[in-house]
Amino acid sequence: MQDLNFQNNILNILIVFGGLQGLILSTVVFFYPDRDKASNNLLAIFIFTAVILLLAPILQIQLGWKHVWIFHCTKFITISALYLYIKSLSEKVSLKRTLKHFSFAAAYIPIALHYVSYIQNKYQVTYEYAGGQDIYDQILSITNLLYIGFYIFLYIKAYKLHQERVLQNFSSEQKLGLNWIKQLIFGFVGIIIVSYTLYAFVLANPEFSTKGCLINVAAITVFLYFVTIKGKISPEIYKLRKIVGETAEADGNSGKERIPSRSKKGLKTNNPQLLTIAEKITEALRDEEFFRNENVSIRELAEQIGEQPYLVSQAINAVVGKTFFELINEERINLAKRLLVSDKYNHLSLVGIGFEAGFNSKTTFNTTFKKITGMTPSEFRRTESVMEV
Repeated sequence: MQDLNFQNNILNILIVFGGLQGLILSTVVFFYPDRDKASNNLLAIFIFTAVILLLAPILQIQLGWKHVWIFHCTKFITISALYLYIKSLSEKVSLKRTLKHFSFAAAYIPIALHYVSYIQNKYQVTYEYAGGQDIYDQILSITNLLYIGFYIFLYIKAYKLHQERVLQNFSSEQKLGLNWIKQLIFGFVGIIIVSYTLYAFVLANPEFSTKGCLINVAAITVFLYFVTIKGKISPEIYKLRKIVGETAEADGNSGKERIPSRSKKGLKTNNPQLLTIAEKITEALRDEEFFRNENVSIRELAEQIGEQPYLVSQAINAVVGKTFFELINEERINLAKRLLVSDKYNHLSLVGIGFEAGFNSKTTFNTTFKKITGMTPSEFRRTESVMEV
């Protein structure tokens, strides 16, 4: 009995402490600088609704099952808010679009009310209901899983689109939100898996309900702490959204800019303006110092040749048949190959060569080098040495 009371006390402390932490975080994020207001608002909504789910167990203890179950409708806002937040990192998310994704939560309220009334009358529930006793429970669980599965698909799709936009506009995938997005997706999906696994286990073993709830709350709390630490994203992530927004505005597509297919290599155009810009790009890239800057973007290239970023992007794709990312990294690899066989740089390690060529990590250098040349930097240096002998 003492052990059970101790577990309940720890559970209550964890829930309250985690809830307060989440509420403070959501407030801080909501009032963060206006520069990233749209994204911050969506992240604040995600955190706040996650906190409501975190507080649900202790509210159920205090208020009873029938008064708290309705709060579970907020999980649909939590799930869709994460998707909208990911989208907002590279494009404008309109109020209409936001309400469209949140509408399922509103539509679910009458279903939740009917469910509570149905269970209360059928099983004479007055205060506590464990769940899983009725076919209604299974139907709602399956519906929830389908909804979650659909949004996981949207998460992955949004991530790939964000990555595509990064490759179109930047020479590096670092500091542009890609890792942050992956961490959010994997973290949130992990929480969902833990919750449903524990729910199934507790249904089969009711005596472990308190421990199961404790583990679930601890997992959600840790995730909220993770968001607390990582939530203040570097302003560099919003460089992409600004460039995409300018491109969309220039194309008149209201935020839905066309992203050229990366599979159409060698695509040619007779557009004289794009051909002229392509020549300027080729001339600019003769300056090694330009692409040796590890964080160079298409905006900087556009400024150097005196053209609009969206026109530079079109020229690279239509005339050169590559993305900006591919173009810059091929130039870096060509430079690295020259450095690897140069006596002037034979004192440098392979990592040093990579940094000299403009790469910001050993892994990125090795991966890109092998992708373009078919061999690692060390294999290339060894092969060239043998050929010279």
